[in-house]
Amino acid sequence: MRVRRFVGENVSDTMGKVKRELGSEAIILQTREFRDGGFFGLFGNKKVEITAAIEEKPAIVPKVSDSNYKYEDEGVKSLITPNLLKTKEQSEDLKMEIKSMRILLEQMNKKMAGQREGKYLWPTALKKWAELLQHRGLDENMVNRLISHVQQTLPPEDWGNDSKVYAKIEANIRQVCGQIGLIQPGIDKPRIVALIGPTGVGKTTTIGKLAAGFGIVDKRKVALITADTYRVAAVEQLKTFGEIIGVPVEVVMTPSGLNEALKLHEDKELIFIDTAGRSPNHDQHMLELRAFLDEAQPDFTMLVLSATTQSADQQRIYQRFEDLTTHLIFTKLDETGCAGSILNLLGQTTLPIAYLTNGQNVPDDIEAATPYRLARYVIGDEVPHA
Repeated sequence: MRVRRFVGENVSDTMGKVKRELGSEAIILQTREFRDGGFFGLFGNKKVEITAAIEEKPAIVPKVSDSNYKYEDEGVKSLITPNLLKTKEQSEDLKMEIKSMRILLEQMNKKMAGQREGKYLWPTALKKWAELLQHRGLDENMVNRLISHVQQTLPPEDWGNDSKVYAKIEANIRQVCGQIGLIQPGIDKPRIVALIGPTGVGKTTTIGKLAAGFGIVDKRKVALITADTYRVAAVEQLKTFGEIIGVPVEVVMTPSGLNEALKLHEDKELIFIDTAGRSPNHDQHMLELRAFLDEAQPDFTMLVLSATTQSADQQRIYQRFEDLTTHLIFTKLDETGCAGSILNLLGQTTLPIAYLTNGQNVPDDIEAATPYRLARYVIGDEVPHA
């Protein structure tokens, strides 16, 4: 059996190629629509791909009878195919083409109907990968994006090769996670870094890890300022961090107090500001946060999000804080096996991600975000199904 793949602009164009190459007896094995070019398969030109096969048969020399010959005036004998047989062959070709087009249209209609319902009809070999990605917390759009990329970049005969499919998905995830931005200490003046976000995501612990890393490991001159006076525990926690690592800590109650604290530490290379957790649903709290940031004019305003937060809530929080944010930090990666929500968010923003935290230990359980580490958190460290 000979198997070929054909690509065309539409169904009719592609079916014509199948017929010309393999003949009217070709069997349609698979059809799909995809986008050629664009960005990760998006915004490209629509194409139709048909995988077809033909059973190769040994050549048979036809027997020629006298009834197939017509004698001309001079006795010259020429072979003429009867019109009746030619018409019958054309009819069979037309029936086969109509049947193939009907099958193709039914498959495409089913796929389109599934997409309208938020479901995608994947080939059997790739279905388990779609289910794995969904289990890891990726939404339907991101799953579709990754699996479609596999379909477009791997031939069908490799879809059952788990290592190759994993490598394609992992590489595509790294592309989505490609925007990285890390903190750089100031030279002539302090670099100001503010951490913002909702309650309970680990801002205070994260700011302690950053201060310890730059202060103890990198030997930079660091100061801490907390504006989180809503929680006494947060103030005490940051003061304890400061005493342990030998970093000054200032507590401020108002935006004007924040300005004074910043002036006290103009000799530092880095100043970290811990803000109070703000509910994205509370307008007054958001206004208070904006007032502190307007006074501080930070070089980095990092939105801290927990990897344990549901994807829909992460999206809502991000949208509320977006206009204040320059960078992202994801925390509590050690507490979830479904870190796909990170990718759902990164697929919708151009903001860089800076750091990842994966435990409570200071300053150890924090790492610079890299596309490689993000991809491994999202899809896992090992090839599944291998």
